[in-house]
Amino acid sequence: MINEMVRKHHQQIRRAIQELQEDVYQEQEVVNNQLWIALRIGTLTGILNVHLKYEDEQLYPYLLQHPREEVRAISKVFKKEMGDLSLIFESYKDKYLKKPDELVKNSSQFIIDTNSILYEISKRVEKEEHELFPLLD
Repeated sequence: MINEMVRKHHQQIRRAIQELQEDVYQEQEVVNNQLWIALRIGTLTGILNVHLKYEDEQLYPYLLQHPREEVRAISKVFKKEMGDLSLIFESYKDKYLKKPDELVKNSSQFIIDTNSILYEISKRVEKEEHELFPLLD
């Protein structure tokens, strides 16, 4: 049940990442699609917030009480790493959504930052699915 919910969230995260990446591949596209990009960052933010709340309130409390020590140990590491990634994403979001002109004025840096954060989120999703979830089966 828990795996099923998290996998559903992961699908939504992947879709939101893909949609954002479609508008963030060249500077002129960033300038032309500023509103869509802001909306897509907002969508990704919403999905991540729901996912993180679920992980914090359901998944990790369950995993941290798991009977197998290996699952508890890996879960502690994953929980800490996600907190760090969460802070990095919040900083990224604030930088570009609180001052929307930053997105256009610094479009080349925006592309670099976006690709970097999206890569880290994608890597995290894959890591959970390939390293953590198999321990629960």
